[in-house]
Amino acid sequence: MGWELGVDKDFREAPQFFWLFTLLIAVSAGIILVPSAPLIVIVYISQVVNGAVLPFVLIFMLRLINDKRLMGEYVNGPVFNVIAWATVGIVLALTVVMTVDIAIPGTIAKLMGR
Repeated sequence: MGWELGVDKDFREAPQFFWLFTLLIAVSAGIILVPSAPLIVIVYISQVVNGAVLPFVLIFMLRLINDKRLMGEYVNGPVFNVIAWATVGIVLALTVVMTVDIAIPGTIAKLMGR
């Protein structure tokens, strides 16, 4: 959005970032403080969402790490790129398996002959 951002700035340098950051923390704290909120379910759901978003974050990070204009001499080497992209592929495949298993319970077990 073109805003200054980063926790290394102060509130005057990046007000939009810090207001958004503060709002997210306040809303999250408010949800957790609701009496009789199912905290274990909230933690579980947040971790499932984190796992589902992880492949996209990894792809974005690898694209940044491999940008010679941005990273200069610190770009990934070919061996690390093979390892990193293989890891992204595995995580992406596991995310697809998890999504299919949640959307259509038992499908994965049937495919594996169980």
